[in-house]
Amino acid sequence: MPSWSNYDENRMLELLAKGSEYAFTELFSRYRTKVYSVAFRFLRSQAAAEEVVQDVFLKCWLKREALTEVKNLDAYLKTVTRNLVLNRFRKLANEAAAQQELSRRDIMVNDTDHLILDHQYQEIIQAALGQLPPQQREVYRLAKEEGLSHEAIAARMQISTVTVKSHMARALQSIRRYLNGSISILLLMTLLK
Repeated sequence: MPSWSNYDENRMLELLAKGSEYAFTELFSRYRTKVYSVAFRFLRSQAAAEEVVQDVFLKCWLKREALTEVKNLDAYLKTVTRNLVLNRFRKLANEAAAQQELSRRDIMVNDTDHLILDHQYQEIIQAALGQLPPQQREVYRLAKEEGLSHEAIAARMQISTVTVKSHMARALQSIRRYLNGSISILLLMTLLK
């Protein structure tokens, strides 16, 4: 890094404090590479290091009046650079944590929505089954809940296999009709949320 005599550096900082663009340009041209190197060493990204360079010198311009109190400009700029890099890391960590929390909440919301919809579907199916005549409902229950074959249902209910098939066909037809109307309403309500 180029070295100025204390007088030159102090004079440059005094000019900068008064708003001298020349002094700022001089400061930038002399220290830009050093600030970039420090930032790049931590960030390993040219674009991110360039952003830090811009931030460091913007901070110098905004706080130019206070720079006259700085005794070692090189150390000051390194400290400002490291602080800005650390702030960037904190921001990235906070953003990652926030994104993780949002994802977790989104999963919880989706799980809750799924549970609510599943419950609503079960209520609709139970209502559809409630509309069936008792014998059709029993045939359906034995087939779907207990997994019995038509022959086993016929033996248990003491009816013919043909009657079981007939009850099952009518039950399914009735349930489909009921579900078509109810599910359409449920889907429409879901879309309107």
